[in-house]
Amino acid sequence: MTLTLVYRLNGMVGLIWAVSMWFGSEMMAASYGWEITPPMVTMSQFLAMSFLFIAIIFIMLPNWTSEEQLKKATVTLILLQIIAVALQVFHLLSGAIPSGGMQYFGIGLGVIFIILFYWKSR
Repeated sequence: MTLTLVYRLNGMVGLIWAVSMWFGSEMMAASYGWEITPPMVTMSQFLAMSFLFIAIIFIMLPNWTSEEQLKKATVTLILLQIIAVALQVFHLLSGAIPSGGMQYFGIGLGVIFIILFYWKSR
């Protein structure tokens, strides 16, 4: 496994999130016990576009940079991944989102990517 592959796998996960937020707003809201509203669907679709942009950047970044530049960029991206995981944990602990397998899976996947990014950028 290479750093390039880790970037592309992370991008693929982002694409899955983008598609699920774009087409599955109602299902995602229901899984959290939230009432779906038209503004919530609009916001979900807007966030899906953000996920799409970030996913494409992760997938394409290895094509746009050298291996050494990619390693330098990875430091910043690891910090952002840590913040994202910490935010998920905060939301779980504060009760903002219900605890469950999907949330724990997301946190675990985030931690795995942090480890892989660190390992492959050394």
